[in-house]
Amino acid sequence: MNCSFDFLYHFVREAGSFIDFHTHASYEVVYYVSGSGTTQIGKSVYEYAPGTFTIIPPHTKHNEYRHTNSEVLFACFSYDNAMFTLNNGLYADHDRKLEQLLRAMQDELGSKRHYYHLTLHGLLCQTIAEIGRLTDNADNSAGTNDKVNYAKNYLEQYASESVDLQAIARSLGYSYDHFRHFFKRETGYSPNQFVIRKRVENAKAMLLHSGKSMMEIAHDCGFSNAPQFSMLFSKHTGLSPRAFRMVNQIV
Repeated sequence: MNCSFDFLYHFVREAGSFIDFHTHASYEVVYYVSGSGTTQIGKSVYEYAPGTFTIIPPHTKHNEYRHTNSEVLFACFSYDNAMFTLNNGLYADHDRKLEQLLRAMQDELGSKRHYYHLTLHGLLCQTIAEIGRLTDNADNSAGTNDKVNYAKNYLEQYASESVDLQAIARSLGYSYDHFRHFFKRETGYSPNQFVIRKRVENAKAMLLHSGKSMMEIAHDCGFSNAPQFSMLFSKHTGLSPRAFRMVNQIV
């Protein structure tokens, strides 16, 4: 695992203050020691509370609005995702172990004792490992399985309509990247792939059991147009919709 420390700061931000959208060239962890407010990471909005933290990947736009005075620790670091992928989102640190590690890094930076840079590197490795544990626990909780099942059922029911995957992720309390990560882990498909496969399955049934035109089937199954329908259907079945109907002797 290759990682390197960039910086760490500790601030108390006043209620009503705001940081506009900005990015960093490396990963950022923002730890909320106290206070409440909102933060937007990419297109996802989260409400932070004491003992929560956010993971923000490199070059990802994010902002922050404080409803109350907020004590914040934030650090930036480089990491190659060799052991596991750090997914953006808001997470809970119930035991405050991550806070302890960040404060230990703060102490080392403040004292700058002999070989402090070696201690910092060791603490950074521990910090990344703890983040991995906390985010993995969030993904593997029983509630996550319920959320995957909810998302699957929703996508199966409304696959023929215009599906806002970003909105589904937000309704479940995740960023889209985080939602896509655990959905694919559980189902083997990304949410978008899952929707397309369901639309193709619905189209197969219509081709076999109705006399509808290609344009009608494309519309009824949620495809943007007949050419898109033909392209995706062929990609998933190896046959064009017309060829599939002919092979199965449907007129």
